Formats: sequence, C-alpha cells, structure tokens
Amino acid sequence: MIFSIDVEDWSQSVLKRSNPVSDRVYANTMHVLDILSANQSKATFFTLANVAEKFPALIHRMVKEGHEVASHGVNHHNIDAMTKAQIHQDIEHSVKTLEDISGKKVIGFRAPNFSINEDVFEPFCEALAAQELRYDSSLFSIPVHKYKITKKYSLDTFKKFGLDEHYLTHINVAGQDFPFFGGGYFRLFPYAMTKYFHHQYDKNAVFYMHPYEVDTGELAEIKKLYQDIPTKWLITQFVRRGAVPSKLGRLLTDFEFSSFENTYYSEASSLRPQKYIEKSGASCTINESLVYTI
Repeated sequence: MIFSIDVEDWSQSVLKRSNPVSDRVYANTMHVLDILSANQSKATFFTLANVAEKFPALIHRMVKEGHEVASHGVNHHNIDAMTKAQIHQDIEHSVKTLEDISGKKVIGFRAPNFSINEDVFEPFCEALAAQELRYDSSLFSIPVHKYKITKKYSLDTFKKFGLDEHYLTHINVAGQDFPFFGGGYFRLFPYAMTKYFHHQYDKNAVFYMHPYEVDTGELAEIKKLYQDIPTKWLITQFVRRGAVPSKLGRLLTDFEFSSFENTYYSEASSLRPQKYIEKSGASCTINESLVYTI
C-alpha cells in the first residue's frame, strides 16, 4: 500500500494563509518520520515549498531515509482558484524548490485540499507536464462536492499529457462511496474498522495524513490566539489526535507500505501504474485495487 503525507502547517495552511509557517510543522513531521523509521516503512511526502524553504532539514532527512519528496504546491492555495498562469507559477516554484533542496527529480504532485476539478484539468496537467512530473494524486473517484468532482468527467486530459492519476482510497457501503483511509477519517474511526476494510485487500491502497494530526498541544495554543474556534474544526481537525501515533504504529505493523516512487516508478518496480475502467458513471483512470465494496 501507499503511505502519503501532506506536509503543511495547520495554522498557515488551514487557519489563515497569511500566517507564518510555524515550528510545529518541523516537530510534527520529524515525529512522523520517527514512526516510519521505527517500523522500517517508506512514504511519499507531498511537501509545501514554504515548509521546505523554512525547514530544509526535513527534506534532507526524507531523502536520507529513502522516502519520496513530492510537491504539494507553494503555500496551500487551491488550484481551482488560480488562473492558468498562477497554476504554472505555483507548480514550477514548488517543484524547483524541492528539487534544489533534495537534489532529486520530483515526479509527483497533490493539490492542496484536493482542489482540482474538470474545469482546470487542462492547465493543471499542462503545468505538471511542463515540469516533467509523472503522476498526480489529487482525486477521489467519487462525486462529492467536498472533493470537487460533482459531475461526469473524463481523465483523457491526463492521458494526453502522459500523466498517471492515483486516486485516494474509498469504500462502497450499500451503494454509497465514502472516503476513510486517512486524515480525519483515520483519526475518528476505530482502528479495527480500518483494519477490517483492508484485511482482505493488502494491495496498493493510498493512505494519507498530515503531520499536525500527531500534535496534541496545538489546540491549546490556537485557543490562546483565537477565542472563537468553529465547532466543526474542533471535531474534524483536533479530536483524537492523541490516538494517532499508536494507530499509525499498528497500521504500519499490520500492512506493508511504500511510496508511489518505489511502488510504480523505480527501476525495480514491475507494476504498471494504472488500469482504465468505468467508475461511478465517469470515464476515469483508476487503480482497480483501490476500490473496495462491502
């Protein structure tokens, strides 16, 4: 399976874009790296350029320990809110920054907030191809508004630019598709539920998380600075953070994880990235092993 981390600072990327990147993202990412190291697991780190610029030591450790460094944009601005020129500038800046610090070619991208939709496929794919990227992992193949895809769509544009799309994993329950394998879903759902869904499917599902999800002290600090924290944020962003490190340890023990690069794009890989199938009324490109029905 694929283990992916969106490296961003909660205060800057979620609360307020104009906030400076805090030291918390450094400590939190180091914590996640420690957990991966203890379990001898590799991962893909989709990293914001503003984090890499402030904390290049994070990138150096990722490379040293055999993880993949991929792009998450510059400062967590949504792709679908940008002009064509801004999309190109953001992706070029982020990729160049990461390559300069890591000394390695960046081949992957994940949009902040999974913010791509069919209206921006053309300039988005054009920008990825211009930087010689090989894949994107910004889509859930489910028609829900939160993940931007709300109507029938085609990934012909991705194929035209020679790009692979690796969807985020979801499940189908009673005919309805739900995301669950990462982020707040992993935090809030019992671990037994996560393990049950994947016990029979030890394949290349895509898990995702953020470094701040292991940070139990952030809420107290945020409350000192901002008196009114929306209840929705309290639930979706902070509840059960303390349980995440131990759950990650169990996950990494129960399943074998690696990066997109090692799994699909290394010289030793024997896997083809994708199969083309019909899903949810949409013509799309998808890893068949990512779709589970219970």
